[in-house]
Amino acid sequence: MGPKLQGEAGVGTFAVLLWIVLLAVVFWLGSKVVPLFYEYWNIQTIFQEQIQKGSLYDSAGELERVVIDELAFQDLNRLGAEDIEVQKGPGDGRYHIFAEYEAVVPLSERIRLVVTFKPEAREGG
Repeated sequence: MGPKLQGEAGVGTFAVLLWIVLLAVVFWLGSKVVPLFYEYWNIQTIFQEQIQKGSLYDSAGELERVVIDELAFQDLNRLGAEDIEVQKGPGDGRYHIFAEYEAVVPLSERIRLVVTFKPEAREGG
């Protein structure tokens, strides 16, 4: 290597280490958060699949029981019966399934990340 010219800058060891640490933090945080969104996507899929079969159910209670059973079958235990609400519209008789829940991710002893999810599905929409 020849002598450096004035104004020529190389990538320093400190900058490389900083980028490595930054990438490690991003991957670590992603490993904590991505499973939550995957779980939400699965819950949303179950809501959509069951709402498409809405005409098969006699009541909102029956549809709610089927959704709860399907969530348990797929080992999605974050939602309980008290978290899920199924309504049947008075005018059109279409079902609406929705829930709201929070997922807490402990990042350290004193820091927690709270993510709120609101899966829902409407029959015919």
